[in-house]
Amino acid sequence: MESRESEHEARLKAFQADLSRPAEEVVQKHILTGLPVALTPDEYFALRHEVASHFYIHPVEVVLVGSCRTGFSLTDKPRKSRPRYSLVESGSDLDIVVVSPRLFYELWDAVFDYARTNSAFPSSPEATEFRTMLFRGWVDPRGLPPGRHFELADRWVRFFDELSRSRRFGNRRATARVYRDWARVAAYQQIAVEQCQRALRSQPE
Repeated sequence: MESRESEHEARLKAFQADLSRPAEEVVQKHILTGLPVALTPDEYFALRHEVASHFYIHPVEVVLVGSCRTGFSLTDKPRKSRPRYSLVESGSDLDIVVVSPRLFYELWDAVFDYARTNSAFPSSPEATEFRTMLFRGWVDPRGLPPGRHFELADRWVRFFDELSRSRRFGNRRATARVYRDWARVAAYQQIAVEQCQRALRSQPE
């Protein structure tokens, strides 16, 4: 336990020391490169390889983000009584990012075709959620309606549900989003980093 807390402290100090840098550099250094806290190097390789093989992409297009990556939360979570920089918990989700234009546009095309044949869909909660996801730069297949129009989304949900149940990567739920490109991944991750920078600047001298 002491070793875990000392690692958390060391990583947190290194992260906070870099908050004077541009947010995009902080994202690159602390979130999109390097090894995650919650998995061993072998486990991380296996996770990326398994996801990539199943969806016919390259393992470098699969990265882990979130507290399981950094070792601590970047945002305040009052509903969970977890303030910013809380130590990652044993049951924290594995937040996986998949960067694939092919998968991104396959999902978007499926939504386009579905909306043309289902007049109720554009005003549905699922459509509203889809638009919100696009504004944020990503698509979560889990948010799409089940059915034959969304075969990829169904396959996606089954795969990550099975990955979670298998506990091969700990007692954690595996979640994943699809991004069109790395610029959108970085832009979304920068939101939390910029919140950390503002909080640091607001602290009294």
